[in-house]
Amino acid sequence: MSDIEGYVEIEFPDENTARIVYESVLYEHLTVPYRRSRVDFILKGKKIVMRFSAADNSALRGTLNSYLRWIKAAMDAAEV
Repeated sequence: MSDIEGYVEIEFPDENTARIVYESVLYEHLTVPYRRSRVDFILKGKKIVMRFSAADNSALRGTLNSYLRWIKAAMDAAEV
């Protein structure tokens, strides 16, 4: 399936913030069924690393946008 691949690494100010955001998004990662894409979602210290592979550009863009929205929502909630 991996015709198109992408890699995103997001660094947070500290490991605790990274862990909170990671754990907030992990449920979505584990439960949303993607048919045309695959994501490796990894916590490495104070970074979240995502490796995307998709069948086409649209699938890659849609999957990437979903993850970035979930991360943004978790970051916004953590600030409250």
